[in-house]
Amino acid sequence: MWVIIAALCGLMLFPAVGLGKSLYVKATSEALLRAGPSLSNKILVILKPGQEVALVKEEGDYYVVATPNGTQGYVLKYLMTDQSSKGARPQEPGPKTQQRSQELEQQTQQKIQELEQQTQQKIQELETRSQEQEKELIALREERGRLEDAKKQAEGVASQQAQLVSQLQTQQRTAQSQETIRWFLAGAGVLFAGMLLGRLWGAGTRRSGLSLNRFK
Repeated sequence: MWVIIAALCGLMLFPAVGLGKSLYVKATSEALLRAGPSLSNKILVILKPGQEVALVKEEGDYYVVATPNGTQGYVLKYLMTDQSSKGARPQEPGPKTQQRSQELEQQTQQKIQELEQQTQQKIQELETRSQEQEKELIALREERGRLEDAKKQAEGVASQQAQLVSQLQTQQRTAQSQETIRWFLAGAGVLFAGMLLGRLWGAGTRRSGLSLNRFK
């Protein structure tokens, strides 16, 4: 009875489907055989590339495998393959492969040369543009300098004209004052002469009257 129960437990834990199947470590890297299905579990054995192990069962992302000396543990599936790398020899490239390789190499070299030429052309264009822009900048600076000089000259001329206008206005006001004084003096002279003539005329008239009275 106990034998039957033990056999059933063994079948449940280690399915017959996985028993006896060989797996191999991929030739690209080593594989770590751990005590449990986690990277935090203890490393039991470092399996070398191409090493053969027996598949016991699958569990998630891990295989449960057994080494030839009886060590059993967990290894990541992507590190294993069911094809042995022993005896595999690299195939030498045939004539067509070599020709195709040469063609690809020539095309690559040609592409590189074209890119270098395009790059050099772009650099020359950028240098030419930079030189033209530098010339334009120099011309603009010179034009700005000329405009500033012209502005200063115009301001100087305007200042001189303003001073001249001020002087002319002052002279005009002075001339007007002098003309007013002359007219005033002339009027005063005429008035004084009139008054003087009036007095003289009155005195002469009185004298004539006295003379006539004497003759009477």
